Amino acid sequence: MKTFAKFIIGLLIAIAGIYWYTVDKIYGINPLGSLKTVVIGSIGLCLIFFGVLVAWIEYEDLKWEMEEKKPKRRKR
Repeated sequence: MKTFAKFIIGLLIAIAGIYWYTVDKIYGINPLGSLKTVVIGSIGLCLIFFGVLVAWIEYEDLKWEMEEKKPKRRKR
């Protein structure tokens, strides 16, 4: 597929997304309310992942520091 065609398809998809949130109600659903629910619901999950990532990095750092403190053996 040509690059220009992909560009046009991308613009059409973006316009459809903007239209989705600018229309008040579609089929009895409030799109902005749904977006707010998803964002609020994902905050806790993001905090869990971020906390595990920080703990994992610090655990690896502690292992590295313990490795550096060990006396090194001389090879014969």
